[in-house]
Amino acid sequence: MKIIFQIYLSFFRNIPTDLGVKLRFYAYKPFFKNVSGKFNIAVGVTILGFNNIELGKNVSIMKNSYLYANDNGSLIIGDNFSMNTNSQLGAASGEIIIGSNCLIGPNCVIRSANHNFSDILAPINTQGHKRGKIILENNVWIGANCVVTPNVTIGEGSVLAAGAVALKDIIKFSVSGGVPARVISKRV
Repeated sequence: MKIIFQIYLSFFRNIPTDLGVKLRFYAYKPFFKNVSGKFNIAVGVTILGFNNIELGKNVSIMKNSYLYANDNGSLIIGDNFSMNTNSQLGAASGEIIIGSNCLIGPNCVIRSANHNFSDILAPINTQGHKRGKIILENNVWIGANCVVTPNVTIGEGSVLAAGAVALKDIIKFSVSGGVPARVISKRV
């Protein structure tokens, strides 16, 4: 049954143009945990763990992006959300909650789990993963080429500048950038 489902997804995943977007809406909608309204999923988007993903109204995922919520993960996306090309929301083994009116630029990686590497005598690839949680509060803009690591909250109205790596919480209504990300300015 799993193989048949993968073939089904592969067929719809790669249909180009507006026709593909419309077909994906109807083909994918029954498999999501919850869908509040219209969504647009572009060509080449890979989705794992449909039954652990909730979509708000007016959600747009651009081409060649990834949504992962497998391995008991949870991905909740609010209303009026847009994610640009080649970006990844990786909630596998973890949790990502995204508020309303959020933007994610191209080539971003937002992953709520990370490799465990606490045992120096064991190979890292045998130590499993540490589950974490990421929250993007309402009205957040993540610029191009950013990374958000597990157990980080990006505060309401904040901007994460292009190329930034968020290793810790970002305060509300701020602009942060750099590696690691630090507050550059406040929006209020």
